Amino acid sequence: MDPFERSYEVVRRVKKLKDSLHGNMSRLFKEGNLTGPQGMVVGLLFRMGPLKISELSQQMGLSMSTVSGILDRLERDNIVYREKSETDGRVILVKITEEFKKNSKHSFSNMNHRWDKILDLATDEEIDRILEALDILERLVEESRNL
Repeated sequence: MDPFERSYEVVRRVKKLKDSLHGNMSRLFKEGNLTGPQGMVVGLLFRMGPLKISELSQQMGLSMSTVSGILDRLERDNIVYREKSETDGRVILVKITEEFKKNSKHSFSNMNHRWDKILDLATDEEIDRILEALDILERLVEESRNL
């Protein structure tokens, strides 16, 4: 395979995976009437508990202003709320409303179960290789921004 074919194949496979993941996630999020980014926020909050906006931003790889806009819509729909930290009043934590937790725990449990089933098909070594390859690809993309 020549260099052009190799680079094209990498891009093609990444796009195919992205489209497949996006389709799967969108179907799951639609059950809760959420967009993909909204579903990611809610999924992180279910998994990790209350988080600061900066932590959500870092986890999602999005700017704080973008995450703040997503949170505004989720707050408007009574899915999340912001609350001052009990230990440090300067810190604002984002939490899932009890009503949404009660009504959607099943949907997010299904999503986690689906990912567990997918990853159960791989050995620990394969998962490590996938993560290593993704780290390399991420590093290369970051380095290429300076070219």
